[in-house]
Amino acid sequence: MKLPKAFSSLPRPSRLFKALPRPKGLGLPQVVRRTFEGRRERQVAALAVVLVLLGALFLGGAGFGGGRPPPGQGEGPRGPDVSWGPTVNLNAAGYEPGIASDSTGALYMTAHKNLDDKTTWPYLASWFLMSLDQGQSWVSPSEPRIRGNWWKTFLGDEGDIAVDAADNVYFVDTYLLDNHIHVFRDQGVWDHSVRIQKSTGLDDRPWIAGQANGVLHYLGNNGAEVAGGRYWYYRSENQGLTWTAGDPVPGNGWAHIDAERTGDHVYVVSESEVDAPADILVYVSENQGRTFDFSNPVVVAHRDGPGREYPVVTAGDNGLVYVLWNDASDGIENGTRLFVGVSDDFGKTWNTTEVTPFKGFLDYPTINAGPDGRLAVAFYGTTDLPVSGNSTWYLYAGMQRSALFGEVAMNFSIASEEPLYQGDDLHALHDFFEVVITPDGALNVAFQHYDGPCNGCSSLYFVRGELPETTRPQ
Repeated sequence: MKLPKAFSSLPRPSRLFKALPRPKGLGLPQVVRRTFEGRRERQVAALAVVLVLLGALFLGGAGFGGGRPPPGQGEGPRGPDVSWGPTVNLNAAGYEPGIASDSTGALYMTAHKNLDDKTTWPYLASWFLMSLDQGQSWVSPSEPRIRGNWWKTFLGDEGDIAVDAADNVYFVDTYLLDNHIHVFRDQGVWDHSVRIQKSTGLDDRPWIAGQANGVLHYLGNNGAEVAGGRYWYYRSENQGLTWTAGDPVPGNGWAHIDAERTGDHVYVVSESEVDAPADILVYVSENQGRTFDFSNPVVVAHRDGPGREYPVVTAGDNGLVYVLWNDASDGIENGTRLFVGVSDDFGKTWNTTEVTPFKGFLDYPTINAGPDGRLAVAFYGTTDLPVSGNSTWYLYAGMQRSALFGEVAMNFSIASEEPLYQGDDLHALHDFFEVVITPDGALNVAFQHYDGPCNGCSSLYFVRGELPETTRPQ
């Protein structure tokens, strides 16, 4: 059914049917289906009835935001604010932090070292830190041999972290011309490390995702298109001990990867063009990465202008998968825009929602799908436009309790009171940070402050936020 343009942002009927009970006989879903077979006026009326029923069922909860648009696009917020805890200074000089969690809630963080000041390195590998107390304190694993001379032989530049369904933790580290996999279990107990030869070319900002027990998915970034792809996909079934020869992800666009930890689906998102209008593309594997059809992507949406960074993909529950990207057309003067693509059928079809909460330069957006349908988005941003030497940058984030039907409607707030940077250098905060929703439903953010004046003169921080107990509007 094709709705009029005014209704294009409403959820698809198939998504609504999934949310409703299915009684025997002529239940509501059947009545609605029959109604949708009638005239256009009856179709729209039926959809409106279903929306009202769902609103009553969920009491205007955060998942639907009470029907209110976000600040900057209408009146009032969507859903409750996240309540933020104290900001934690990791006392580490680094940037571009990534964060992950296992099923126990243990947190793992990695970050790029300050290459301009080797006195800040306690070991040669990239930062790898862990927390067992909800992010209030962070340490590097100490046993066995991780912080000794043997660990120092693994020279690193930047890395990524993955966790599989068996709570094995994988830290991939790279020094551009090579990469290493370090495997931990039982909340940070080292198991083994593997030296891996470089991929097709360089490995600049590698991505890794974990699945099942020991299945790994790896995107090696060559920095430019090599033999058909900027990124190449590699797969391991034995915790990184051996890998496939690799397949190119077509084109020169930036890419990202995620997988269902306990399912079979793997998702690679890419852009068709760099620094230009582009299609946001998704490649789906339904068999834990054994096969991809890289000649047949699903088009999520079209980006009207250049993007500042790569699109990001995150796998949710029950077929839900989300893609986040931004549009930086005239961003310095008029601000950037954020978009989320939502699929509830394992990436086969997509709806797109603009989630720009206010006018500003919103940079380095990141997204994570958590347990029970939770969804979180974060970004660095300034409302001081046009961007100038007086622009002040903060960390913003938001989370909604239920995105089970693919409805993206959350309220964003400043997550850490201290400014991250003041100025007009769009690379001061570099090009990456991450959030993760832990099994207890909390939002955990790894981020940085720019200290200046060198490229790597930044410090690592952490903050944790929670939604209030009730989602009923006040």
